[in-house]
Amino acid sequence: MEDYRSKLEGQLKEIETLLEKSNRNLEKLKSVPDHEIRIHKSNGHDQYHLIDKATGEKRYVKKAERLSLRDIAQKGYEKRIRKELLAMRQNLEFFIRNYNVRKVNEVYERMANGRKALIDPLIETDEMFIKRWQDIVYEEMQFYDETELYTYGGIRVRSKSELIIANMLEQYGVPFKYEKPLQLRGMGEVRPDFSCLKVKSRKEVIWEHFGMMDNLTYANKNVTKLACYHQNGFYVGENLITTFETSQNQISSKLIKGMIEQYLL
Repeated sequence: MEDYRSKLEGQLKEIETLLEKSNRNLEKLKSVPDHEIRIHKSNGHDQYHLIDKATGEKRYVKKAERLSLRDIAQKGYEKRIRKELLAMRQNLEFFIRNYNVRKVNEVYERMANGRKALIDPLIETDEMFIKRWQDIVYEEMQFYDETELYTYGGIRVRSKSELIIANMLEQYGVPFKYEKPLQLRGMGEVRPDFSCLKVKSRKEVIWEHFGMMDNLTYANKNVTKLACYHQNGFYVGENLITTFETSQNQISSKLIKGMIEQYLL
């Protein structure tokens, strides 16, 4: 079960920002009379009347005077939206204080192993989900004359850069599959370098490393491939990670760490 706390907290920060902005606007309008504007149609045209809330006095506003209504209308709007934002903030703060998705998962996780063996949990645990994802079988691509490069976990890869990425994924505990086949409309089967599992959201993220971008033929081919990814719903920063290098600009461990921490944890 996905935990939405960070998104809820982000929404709360957005509300705080809007409240600060509205408060500044109200401060600028504090000298504007606290009047009410009433509008009705007459012969297809808007007619404006101004109501003094203190006395109840009502007067018609001529067309030439209507520009003066803008500050009064804005002040009324700011008061109404501030009221809604304050109520939303209060409700959201209360919800976040009582929101703990882990309690649902912990009902099963805290049981003794003997009891777990008797139960089919309503919600699949992370361990169950990871195992089911890792148990997916696919035909691996053959190796020919490539240098034999193996990760700490014993997975063979084709380049030193891929080895750095794979070892870093293993160090961070990110489940991944190497060259798992993927069908793209318009291109057919492709073999992304890494298919990674973002356990927190239980979503698969593709990682493509483009290692010869100073080779024009290679670059053109993979620009086309990237366009095809986008056409199939894979977008950088969401479910697609891309890294690049040339003979003069090698990929760095710092960059890889940043990608993993930003997009896969």
